[in-house]
Amino acid sequence: MCALRKYYRHTKIIATIGPSTESPEMIEQMILSGVDLIRFNMAHATPEWVKERVQCVRAASVKTGRQVAVMMDVKGPEIRTASVEEPITLVEGETFQFLIEGALSPTRNKAVYVNYPDLPGDVEIGKEILVDSGLIRLKVVEKYEDRVVCIVSIGGILGSKRHINLPGVVVKLPALTAKDEIDLTAGAAAGMDFVAMSFVR
Repeated sequence: MCALRKYYRHTKIIATIGPSTESPEMIEQMILSGVDLIRFNMAHATPEWVKERVQCVRAASVKTGRQVAVMMDVKGPEIRTASVEEPITLVEGETFQFLIEGALSPTRNKAVYVNYPDLPGDVEIGKEILVDSGLIRLKVVEKYEDRVVCIVSIGGILGSKRHINLPGVVVKLPALTAKDEIDLTAGAAAGMDFVAMSFVR
């Protein structure tokens, strides 16, 4: 029993491969360093890349004598802000607006466009909108067909394409996006061991 405890790890090490870690040499090095599972972030990946990298991981597993698992992390449905020319500083107590495509940007108040046209219909006055993993928080005070007006509760720096979360709101997004379905088909063909989802509907 003591020998088993000495060598058995209850904690598993997951490593994400990307531009700096996707070479066969780096994958081998990660496996030899103790990685148990290789994660594929599908936010910007292609089916061709998945097939090639899975083959690299399998070959490295054979070469090193350690069979590691591979996991595909599909993006899932998400609501994000649009790109901004410069980061926007949000200060507690000030007004801020979320605009859907086609809305005219206000001249006085700060605002950003979002990629979700049903935002005004889904949110309720008095509810919170969380931005950038909840680092920025806003309270809805007004809403119109093309915009949602908020008061900043917790400020911060808002950059491009930040994730938006609507706590307790049932949004009209599909469980899987079209890209997710393509990625999952590629993952099944490549022999993925696990599937994860970054943004769960």
